Amino acid sequence: MRGYVVLKSNWTQLIDSPLVVALIGFAHEPRSVGSRPTHGNAERPFFIVTNGRISYRPRMTPRVPWNPFEVMQLLLAWIFALMLGQLAFNLLLPPKIEGQHTVKDGNQTLNVEFLDSARYTHVEHNGTYQFQGEAPALNRHALTLTPEEGPKISVTFPGTLRDRIGLLATNIVFVQFSALGLIAFLLRYHKISWSAAFGRINDRPRTLGLPILFGIGFVVPALGLHLVSQQLIIALGGEPTSQEAVEMVARASAPPELALQALSVVVMAPICEELLFRGVIYPSLRDLGHRRLAIAASSLLFAAIHGSLALMLPLTVLAVILVWLYEKTGSIVAPILMHAAFNAVNFAMIKLLPQIAQ
Repeated sequence: MRGYVVLKSNWTQLIDSPLVVALIGFAHEPRSVGSRPTHGNAERPFFIVTNGRISYRPRMTPRVPWNPFEVMQLLLAWIFALMLGQLAFNLLLPPKIEGQHTVKDGNQTLNVEFLDSARYTHVEHNGTYQFQGEAPALNRHALTLTPEEGPKISVTFPGTLRDRIGLLATNIVFVQFSALGLIAFLLRYHKISWSAAFGRINDRPRTLGLPILFGIGFVVPALGLHLVSQQLIIALGGEPTSQEAVEMVARASAPPELALQALSVVVMAPICEELLFRGVIYPSLRDLGHRRLAIAASSLLFAAIHGSLALMLPLTVLAVILVWLYEKTGSIVAPILMHAAFNAVNFAMIKLLPQIAQ
């Protein structure tokens, strides 16, 4: 059986750097000392002398051919795709609002009818309106009402259904599918298959069943860690803010919007995020001999892209568990399924139990 002699702190390397090793001879009994693969089919035994703790086990996750510099190029291309998507969204769907809408002026709710030529009508006043912010990055959820008489009124509203569906479609195409496309290009450049890069399913119960249970089971600890994060932010004088994706799920009501939300959150996000962070970024650093750095960097980056300081702690812990699951099963399918189960439960909680989800 082929195997690797490795440090317990890093089982992705044949021999890690702190290890002082001397090959002092060959044994007659390979299993008594360990073996390593050679260019042929035979296995050559060897002795090692070390001042550190070692273990003998097969490496689970594949070694990848790309390096951190290539990963940085991929991330820059991904950021460019995000910017291109935002530009396309603003050009194809310029801010526009028509018909009856409910807006909020602080704690007060107003029923306003929006007309052509940026005008509105209300039972108490009429006037003009404009979106807040500066073009092209206008805030489509905040308006300034300018009555014919009286001061300006700043209001917020959930946005139009057209804009919400357009934003979801833009996110799926330019954020999620673009990430998959860039990863596919990376694999083709290195002439490596998906299964060779991200592992095969060898143990179905452990790879397919347990991750789903882990994803469901981590929901309660994640809520606890989220609460701890909120209290820390408040204690430091800050104000916790919710994740934009959570607000989008909470606002969704129309069937097409809910369907796109479910596709994006439960299916596409776990696939592209696990392939990118656990499948591409993490092993590129790990295979250089920096396993702890790889875990920390990929986990913190994963948490940071979700755009909520209150979610940094629970998402970082989740990311570390996903790395552990990837290493234990040897297949990227396992963290994808755990991630999907975790997102599915949260998606259901936001829609059915919004008070707990917040």
